[in-house]
Amino acid sequence: MLAAFAHLNWLAIGLASLAYYLLGAAWFTPLFGKAWDRSIGHDRSSTAKFSLGYYLVPLASAIFVSLALGLILAALAPLSFGDALLVGVVIGLGVAAAISINNALTPHTRHPYLFGAVTGGYHFVGIVIVSAIIGAFSV
Repeated sequence: MLAAFAHLNWLAIGLASLAYYLLGAAWFTPLFGKAWDRSIGHDRSSTAKFSLGYYLVPLASAIFVSLALGLILAALAPLSFGDALLVGVVIGLGVAAAISINNALTPHTRHPYLFGAVTGGYHFVGIVIVSAIIGAFSV
């Protein structure tokens, strides 16, 4: 697995990280922001300000996810673009979305299934995009 580091395409990982991060900005604001707010009982007023961590933690997470997927795809090489997409679907659905839905089922989440669907959907789509970008640079 350590040999996979030698085969990482850092440009692909950087672009994939940025795509995942920007997807989150779109997903949790104009696309599904109201549903996500409703799921946790949050009232997002136009005057609400978020801390710097609200922006930096998702960026760091996008980088770590892209790096991890880059390592997985490099370790599985040689892969076709379709194989890279399949890895993204399996990890996105079987790990990220499943964990998101499971974590939503807490007594503190007002609408856990809505929260799980919005959050899990984001991670599923994001991980498929990350895998597609890294896969496109790998074949």
